[in-house]
Amino acid sequence: MEVIPLSQVRLLDGPFKERQDLLGDYLSMVEADRLLAPFREVAGLVRKAERYGGWEKTHVAGHSLGHYLSAISFFYASTGNEHMLERINYIVDELAAFQSANNDGYLMTLPKQLFEDVRAGKIDTSGFSLNGIWVPFYTMHKVMAGLRDAFRCAGSRKALEVERKHVDWLDGILCGLREDQIQAMLCCEHGGMNEVLADLTMDTGDKKYLAMASRYFHHNVVLEPILRCEDKLNGLHGNTQIPKVVGLAREYELTGDPKYRAAAETFWDNVVNRRSYAIGGHGESEHFFPPEKFPGKLTPFTAETCNTYNMLKLTKHLFSWDSKPEYMDFVERAMINHLLANIGRKPGEFGYFLGLGSVGVKVFPTPFDSWWCCFGTGMENPARYGELIYFYNDSTLLVNFFIASEVTWNGVKLRQETRFPESDTVRFSISCQKPVKFTLKLRKPYWCDISEDALTFGRTWKDGDVIEVRLPMKLRFEPLPCSGGKIVCIMYGPMVLAAVIPGELASKRYGDHLKARGKTDAFPPVLVGDKLEPSGKAFAEFRSVGSVRPEDLTFIPLYRIYEEQYAVYFTRMTPEDWTRREAGLRAEKEERARLEAATVDSVEPGFQQSEVEHSVRFENSNTGDTYDRKWRNAENGGWFSYEMEVDPGSQMSLVATYWGGEWRKRIFDILIDDEKIAAQTIHINKPGEFFDETYDIPWDITKGKVKITIRFQAQPDGCAGDVFGLKMRKITNQEK
Repeated sequence: MEVIPLSQVRLLDGPFKERQDLLGDYLSMVEADRLLAPFREVAGLVRKAERYGGWEKTHVAGHSLGHYLSAISFFYASTGNEHMLERINYIVDELAAFQSANNDGYLMTLPKQLFEDVRAGKIDTSGFSLNGIWVPFYTMHKVMAGLRDAFRCAGSRKALEVERKHVDWLDGILCGLREDQIQAMLCCEHGGMNEVLADLTMDTGDKKYLAMASRYFHHNVVLEPILRCEDKLNGLHGNTQIPKVVGLAREYELTGDPKYRAAAETFWDNVVNRRSYAIGGHGESEHFFPPEKFPGKLTPFTAETCNTYNMLKLTKHLFSWDSKPEYMDFVERAMINHLLANIGRKPGEFGYFLGLGSVGVKVFPTPFDSWWCCFGTGMENPARYGELIYFYNDSTLLVNFFIASEVTWNGVKLRQETRFPESDTVRFSISCQKPVKFTLKLRKPYWCDISEDALTFGRTWKDGDVIEVRLPMKLRFEPLPCSGGKIVCIMYGPMVLAAVIPGELASKRYGDHLKARGKTDAFPPVLVGDKLEPSGKAFAEFRSVGSVRPEDLTFIPLYRIYEEQYAVYFTRMTPEDWTRREAGLRAEKEERARLEAATVDSVEPGFQQSEVEHSVRFENSNTGDTYDRKWRNAENGGWFSYEMEVDPGSQMSLVATYWGGEWRKRIFDILIDDEKIAAQTIHINKPGEFFDETYDIPWDITKGKVKITIRFQAQPDGCAGDVFGLKMRKITNQEK
């Protein structure tokens, strides 16, 4: 089936339009010239305004302009807002001027020398840097996608011309590289470059760009196992991989190669059915993990929003090939419980992770000084809410989602009125100048006990016809994967319910999402029964009745949680188990709270965001995984360092995590601000276990400082590490 374009769909009053209207307010507040500033700098032109802060003051400056251009393009298609069209045209005109000033098609915010070095075969990569620059092709993908969307959604031919000129320049940069050099280059995250190049073939008819996608941006080490329908995702950075598979889906549509289709379908099945939480999101700390690790992966850092954004893009492709209900069941689950749930109630509040650890709080950004990746996709999401509601073929109009909206199709205007998911009733009305014969088919939700026949209406429709449908919802428990049913969440119809935990509201906003704890010291609630009753105060609001310890709680849909403390997953116990274990659980909780309160900063070696935020530097350094935990080391006289925050008024200790089963003897030094504080030996310290080593830092090294540099230094023929984690803690009176 084919999707009905956004320009033919308008949202009506309801929860989704409320979020879309909030987005419109924010998009109007953004100053385009501040997002354009880094482009003007590189083009040698005088800035019209200062750059924004956050990520826009780093190497990925420009990615937000790409997301913003996509967002206003989708918003224009969704609403017809002429103010957004004016902004689209202004930004495209400015980008064209910058491109002209560069005189060769180049359109980026980075010095050209980076790409000239690549042309010359100078390629030094890690997972997230190319020649020392943070993910340049990731940023390029966002800018190209913005231009593509301006062309497709707003009809800007100039945007297509600018995009094409830039890609022609890029071809000149990459055309002389050997295959091994290209594969080395692709070790650095590069977004969906294969997707936008394939899209450019669709938009221009020139097959050159499809060939570029295959030649320059087919990352063998990741895509070849996927093409063999193998699941080799453990330990991989989630949002680095999904756009590559979206690109494979587009390449299938252009080539008809069945292995591309099989790869996309198998990847989707693995992620959705084996690796996802109940909200539809997946991953922890941005990475895929072995499914059997689910019980230990309920943290504040679950379910990156970008990942789900890209999984919805992939699902759109798959559904157009084969209209399986499970594809749209996933989209409904993810839209309501992840994307809708991770937007705040004020303009510019787009969440990064949606934490599922108990007890958690949502973490929202400052509106103009964050600009992280999920901020960018967060800008796009509400503008695209109408994208997957309606599909059609010659004789059928399919309603996939129960979202208040109006669609124009085949001489008919169908109006869908509902507060769903805040209501279980939907009213459809038909407007047409003359009778029209077609089948109106409503998707049968997986959670609803209603026959498919009851949702299919084939007839000749006339003006004023009305259908009213009720979709009964029930409470149910959904187990966390691989938990043996011992950890569950509670769902009502399509909605994940969250327990509202009494406590202080999370009103703080963050420029750096890693600075937020995302959880509180409240005691994690436990389920000892299954009785919940409607509260009578609002639709889908319930109160536990003797079934939660240490006290009964109110449950509401997760998407309605804003600044409240909440819990989504619950350990199940018998009342007797709870009585026996209560004291021990409280003691464990208090010890964790004590350590967390003393922790000033932490680093997760090998994780992109954590390392970037802590200004990682290294020489002869590697990253990898051991027992599904990431590490960093340095060899042959090499080193690596991080900047970490300290409390200027407290003595500090550094806590490093190592693997206790390391059989190769490793002796290395640990320095702080170039002063050696310890020598560490790793050699079968604790077989079969990870262990923590604590180093008390001399008071005179950190006194009065707010930040220090931690350096791990290898001996000339030795290895420093592997280091699996770092924490900077205040030494408490209890420890002195």
